[in-house]
Parts: sequence; structure tokens; C-alpha cells
Amino acid sequence: MIELFFSLALFAQDAPAASVEPEPVAADAMVEAFDAEAALTGINTWLNSVETYRARFSQIAPDFSSSTGVLSIRRPGRLRFDYDDPSPLLVVADGTTVAIGDSDLETVDRVPLRSTPLWWILKPDVNLAEDARVTDIRLEDGFIYVTAEDRNEDMDGAATFLFNPESYALEEWFVADSLGYTTRVTLSEIETDVRLNPRLFVLDEPEDDRRNRRQ
Repeated sequence: MIELFFSLALFAQDAPAASVEPEPVAADAMVEAFDAEAALTGINTWLNSVETYRARFSQIAPDFSSSTGVLSIRRPGRLRFDYDDPSPLLVVADGTTVAIGDSDLETVDRVPLRSTPLWWILKPDVNLAEDARVTDIRLEDGFIYVTAEDRNEDMDGAATFLFNPESYALEEWFVADSLGYTTRVTLSEIETDVRLNPRLFVLDEPEDDRRNRRQ
């Protein structure tokens, strides 16, 4: 279920017409001047400066089905994917676990937050180069791509986060699991420093599950 949080690679952009010369030259110059270390520093600084974050998200699952909703983040450790109807899913990170609720099945499944790539962007003091094994960082198609793997190999696959090269804001991400399945999440209408109700980051278990825990 953790693949719910991530995304397919960006679709290739159309090549510019052969008669248009300045834009490709400028893009090449930007790529050649790209400073990966400075970019990572900017990304870490931006992530650590964010207390609250809200955006619309569009998700493409491995089977190419799509869904939309609202993403809310309260750092450190808290996140909520509120899916639009008709999706029955609700995903909530409460600082310790990531809970995946399914209203149709009336179930809530939980995994440790630290066992997901979400931890790399939600932890109290983000340092991507230290927290993960950064296998690739590049400027391409108007984004800074940062691909990371788990240093301890407890997580399968690799996550790629896409950041705005000017503001370093997180705008998209995708993951490929150990089987090669990928899921894409694209963000829009991004807001930071917004007021978020703390209750957003609490997902109660179904009544039957709570009753079983008391027995």
C-alpha cells in the first residue's frame, strides 16, 4: 500500500522545432551550471522551513487508474491524503505510523512511518544526503530530480522527488518498488504556512478493531 504515495516518471516533453535555437541552448547552459550540492542544501533548507503545507494532488496508480484529493502536511511527521469521492481511501501519518483506511472494507492498516520514504521529508531535521542514499540528482524538464534509496535496504525500490529549481518547493514525486511498479503524485495549488486542524492527522480504528484490542 505504500506505493500510494508516489509517482510514475514525467512524460517526455515534445522536442522543440528545429528552427528554434535559443531555448535548447539556454536549457543546456542551465544543466551545465547545475550545482548538485547547492541544490541539496536548498532543498534541505526549504523542507526544514516548512511547518504546514497543503496542496491538491493527482495520483496515477500502477494500473494507470487516477485519483485526486487534498494533501495536508504538518511537520514533523504528520501527513494526510484526503481522497476525493469515489475513492474509499484515506491515508494519515500521525508522527509514528502511516495508516491506510478503506471505508468500503472498513479496515485500517498501519506501517511504521520510518519504514516509508515519507520519513525522509517529514523527519524533524531533514538532510537527504545523510538520511538516504542519494543515487541521482539532476536538473531536467524544469525540475530538480532527487532519487534516493534506503541506506539500510529495509525499504524496497527507490523514490524520486521533484523540486522547483527556484524555490526548492516539493512539487511531485514517484516511486518504483522492487517489482518495478510505480505510482505518481503531482501537486498543484500549493500553500505553505496554513492553519491545519490537529485532528486531521488522527485516523481512528474501526469500532470492531478497537473492541478486539480491549479483549
